[in-house]
Amino acid sequence: MPRLPRRPSAPRPYGMGAFAAGWTRRRAARAPRVTVRDESGQPESLVAEDPRAQALLAAAERLLLAAQRGSST
Repeated sequence: MPRLPRRPSAPRPYGMGAFAAGWTRRRAARAPRVTVRDESGQPESLVAEDPRAQALLAAAERLLLAAQRGSST
């Protein structure tokens, strides 16, 4: 049975636009995200401007600093 020809894929970006797109994706992946679960277990993502998200990010930063301080001594 002969092989079917490959379907053409979407055009790949190239040049400076591709570089900028990749850089933007990597920067977005490093951005802090806050996801909480409600009583039923459903996840909810909070925007960074939400006061609940800011409180949780501050608490996480304090935990990281405490862990780093404890491991350096």
